[in-house]
Amino acid sequence: MAALALVALDLVQGRDRIRVDKRVFRDRTNPLDMYNDAEMQKRYRFSRRGVLHLIGLLNVEIDNETLRSNAIPPALKVFVALNYFATGSLLASIGTIHGVSNSTASRILREVVVAICNHRKEYIKFPEGDQEVREAQNAFFRIASFPKVVGCIDCTHIHLIGSKLGDNEYIYTNRKGRHSISTQLICSADYRILNVVARWPGSHHDSRILASSRTPLRFEEGRYQGILLGDSGYGQNAWLLTPFLNPRNQAERAYNDAHCCTRVKIEMVNGQLKNKFRCLIGHGMILKPERACDVITACCVLFNISKQLKEPNILHDEEEIVAADLAQGRDIDNADGVALRATIVNRFFTWYGH
Repeated sequence: MAALALVALDLVQGRDRIRVDKRVFRDRTNPLDMYNDAEMQKRYRFSRRGVLHLIGLLNVEIDNETLRSNAIPPALKVFVALNYFATGSLLASIGTIHGVSNSTASRILREVVVAICNHRKEYIKFPEGDQEVREAQNAFFRIASFPKVVGCIDCTHIHLIGSKLGDNEYIYTNRKGRHSISTQLICSADYRILNVVARWPGSHHDSRILASSRTPLRFEEGRYQGILLGDSGYGQNAWLLTPFLNPRNQAERAYNDAHCCTRVKIEMVNGQLKNKFRCLIGHGMILKPERACDVITACCVLFNISKQLKEPNILHDEEEIVAADLAQGRDIDNADGVALRATIVNRFFTWYGH
């Protein structure tokens, strides 16, 4: 009897030593039930209508394959990702707000970013066909009478912080000594992004990024029609015009004024994009460079979707647009570009000052 009692005691003590982790069911509130349109805009950068549109767009791609209980619904995944894009906050904080763990928030962000990038060609594209090209050129011409323009081009730096760059750290260091991704954007007259190249480390110059992209070849092949306007960091080309560095007469000064008034569109797009999605501004993203590039592209897709839905802009008076260093690494002018610029000056701007 004594032996049986000891065995029973050992079994009870052994059972007490075995701890079974209980499943934790977090309280996941639905932002659609909590916030009005103004609050939704502040936290997620989209109105209720815009958020519902995104949920419908991404639902199939981010839906759960598991039938387990308490799986995270696609709507909550969209809210977690949008809150990151809108604030750039730590994923641990975003996860706490939405009732998910830090690791789950990270997986959700990646899943939603990939799903959004899958729609890139649908929302980011150049005008196609004669009718679209004419409409694009007319829209730019109405700004300052600059002819044949279909887009404005520039690069902007998206900073990284705390990213593990290893031996490649030096190539991500831009001229201001900060780690960044140099992102090329081309925009339309109505502030839509026509092209985004987000894969180059911050040490690369704008002209090299353009030369290494598909854009020059597509203009030369005739797939893209019209001309782009760029700053003096680029070289003249038959499809890209820059301002005169030292205008010699009133016509060239008038050309520069019209060029500046028209090209300011890309500066405004840079400002709107970063103000809308605050993860692209400030100290930088705490992500691997490859993941950061995908986030940048996803934000550009969302930016165009917001324009299509006529979502209101997010304005921050304290933000300033920083002018690019035009003198650094200037590309060599192409003879065809120089000739085209001279032709435009003679045909459209010689009447100034008469």
